[in-house]
Amino acid sequence: MKILLINPKDSGYYYRLGAFFPPLGLAYISSSLKNAGYETRLIDMNVENFDYKKESYEEYDVIGISTDTVRFPLAAKIGKDARKKGTIVIMGGPHATFNAHSILKEGLADYIILGEGEIAFVELVKAISVGEMYPEIPGIAYLKENVVKIFPVKFVKNLDVLPFPDREGLPLHKYRTKFAGNYAMSIITSRGCPFDCNFCSVTQFMGKMWRQRSVESTVEELKILVEKFGYKSVVFFDDNFTLNPGRVIRLSDEIIKNDLKIKWWAFSRADELLRNEDMVEAMAKSGCKMLFIGFESANEEVLEEFNKKLHSNIAFEVSSLLRKYKIDIFASFILGALNETTESIKRTVKFAKKLGASIVQFSILTPYPGTKLFEQLKTRLLTKNYEKFDGTHLVFKHPHFSPEKLRREFLKAYYAVYTTPRLIFKRGFPFLWKLLANSR
Repeated sequence: MKILLINPKDSGYYYRLGAFFPPLGLAYISSSLKNAGYETRLIDMNVENFDYKKESYEEYDVIGISTDTVRFPLAAKIGKDARKKGTIVIMGGPHATFNAHSILKEGLADYIILGEGEIAFVELVKAISVGEMYPEIPGIAYLKENVVKIFPVKFVKNLDVLPFPDREGLPLHKYRTKFAGNYAMSIITSRGCPFDCNFCSVTQFMGKMWRQRSVESTVEELKILVEKFGYKSVVFFDDNFTLNPGRVIRLSDEIIKNDLKIKWWAFSRADELLRNEDMVEAMAKSGCKMLFIGFESANEEVLEEFNKKLHSNIAFEVSSLLRKYKIDIFASFILGALNETTESIKRTVKFAKKLGASIVQFSILTPYPGTKLFEQLKTRLLTKNYEKFDGTHLVFKHPHFSPEKLRREFLKAYYAVYTTPRLIFKRGFPFLWKLLANSR
């Protein structure tokens, strides 16, 4: 069997700014399929021309499409077109996982992969190859006799059993995102998150149980990125890279022992950093140059609404700690909480300006399917145009803001932060112009 795996083009905010990386989820599925003896082709529409309307799909037995919410309108068109041409379509990713019923009922896919898909996808393809169209496999859903059948996912407990993602199947030279002066490559070393913030779907998609790859497995993949592909910068895309400080210290030590000489950044939480200065020191020695931290707001009532389980004053403490070890901060804030006001937004913007972060990101609160926030607000949605669910548009009826008013506050926040002397010197007017021009 031959399988085509498609990553629809991302029309969202970060892609328009030029910050995007290979679709590692599909790359993991591709390598798992290859290990099982199947032939795959990976298409990332962010960097490759692929006209789904002109594609006949005749040479493929199965098409797999990965989609989050912003990319779903295009994923739906591809799925519908491929099915019309007689090809079996399997759809996965966060949006497909949380909208399996509607996707199957609307005829946009034959099967849905729920959550992480390496094992379920392979088992499903095996069943299809022998003519079993309604297999009872954990982590899939399908429509049978007009009834949606769902078989709950079983998360992979030992991530080391999974093969490394199929980067060879992607045009790596077309990914041009830089970090610390070098082209950067992404890697994932853990899955799941125990914190369950109400605006985030990670807990539902990957589970509350945080699962980690071994240090040995991670170092082996890093060696491939450095020695085979020539990367000098790496981004750890774990949702919470620093949850196990001991593991981070061991990994940092191994990066140094193996003379990898990489510069890297990762996602973290402020409280984990403050409790573990020895971890911060080890990360800095091994090449950590930046950490992405979701501070979200300067207002305690907003943090409580988000179920963030943090206090705002921790931000300045962690900023001081990271400056000590020359690690920059990528600070993220969310505007538009249900109890947000114009004054509370001003406090957050003032807070962000004082923090001293190298990069500041603002997003508009967005109820993504699969989140607690979506369940709370699904009857108040202003649009079902999922291309607007990119973190730069208000998509629900807000008690204090119209979409236009919150949009103005969002743009003013960026302007206020990036016209400070420190960031104008560091990032320059071209960065601000690009940021605002692409926030349409």
